[in-house]
Amino acid sequence: MYLISTVLCILLINHLILEYVVIKLSEPKLIECINKIKSVLNGQTTREEVSGWAGTYVYADDSEVEDDRVWDMLILLSGIDLKDSPEAYLHSTDDLNDWIKPYTE
Repeated sequence: MYLISTVLCILLINHLILEYVVIKLSEPKLIECINKIKSVLNGQTTREEVSGWAGTYVYADDSEVEDDRVWDMLILLSGIDLKDSPEAYLHSTDDLNDWIKPYTE
């Protein structure tokens, strides 16, 4: 019984370490951020989904996004779902288009 428990613990620890390494290596790219905005604009993704995705990087304790453009975009995207009234989003579709304009011209 003790051997089985030890083996299970080792497997679990190895899995967690591997998962941690995979997460650390999956830094988002600028094109991913731009595509997230485009997916909101064309109705494929909700603002809340994009905000949650960006928030995983912005609010992480050990976030190490090296590209400043990506970091700035992630900060914007983490607030893409903010509302200035119960019916309206703080950032209009024109704002979203302005966010990606420098990268799509």
